[in-house]
Amino acid sequence: MWGRVVEIMTAVWLAASPFVFSVQSDSSILWGDFGIALLIATLSGLSYWHPTRRAHLGILVVSIGLVLWGRFAVLPPPPAHQNHIVVGLFLLMIALIPNYASLPPRAWRTDATG
Repeated sequence: MWGRVVEIMTAVWLAASPFVFSVQSDSSILWGDFGIALLIATLSGLSYWHPTRRAHLGILVVSIGLVLWGRFAVLPPPPAHQNHIVVGLFLLMIALIPNYASLPPRAWRTDATG
């Protein structure tokens, strides 16, 4: 489940980034980043619960929206929106990783137990 941990760490970065890029006075970026970070962390956390184990795939939709917002909100994109693009593309890669990617295949695990 290391992919989910990386998604939560990325959500923390997204929540902190308005202060790093000194745009905390822009309420749309500040609250947008907080809301998106909360949504990413929630979807990642829900993936730990078996009935919602595929909730992290919702991050794909969120990250596409983040990339589009970063690219088309202001032209040319300032550093805060460039951060949205990079975070969105990064999350697109990480959200595709299965929850148990670091474990051997299920058939190998059942054969080993006999």
